[in-house]
Amino acid sequence: MFAASDAAVETLASYLREQGISNPAVRITPMAGNCAGPHLRLRIDEAKENDRVFECGGITFVVAQALLAECGSITVEFAESQSPCCCSGGCAGFRISGEKKYPFAGRCSQGPNSCDLRCGKQPPTASAL
Repeated sequence: MFAASDAAVETLASYLREQGISNPAVRITPMAGNCAGPHLRLRIDEAKENDRVFECGGITFVVAQALLAECGSITVEFAESQSPCCCSGGCAGFRISGEKKYPFAGRCSQGPNSCDLRCGKQPPTASAL
């Protein structure tokens, strides 16, 4: 139902140590998207009553039960790449994927035409969560 690669856990643990954050819950939540469409992201949070909690390598991951039902099994991975465009999935960073195609499309609060048009011109930093 949930898996995190060793590379994802190690990279996330290192980031949290560098930031001085101890014993956090790392929430997996939907993000409206960019030119690649809606996707899942990580953020620091606390576990809530309607969450499922998963422990991987000393990291506590939390996912709302409703989101888990929508996405099915969730996998967190970390990859390093030199591709200049994140739209093709080529940038270094965390990849959070659901077993099912993202059913939460349409939750974008900014509207369908608000895509960041810089895609391919200015990739995000590798340290960004």
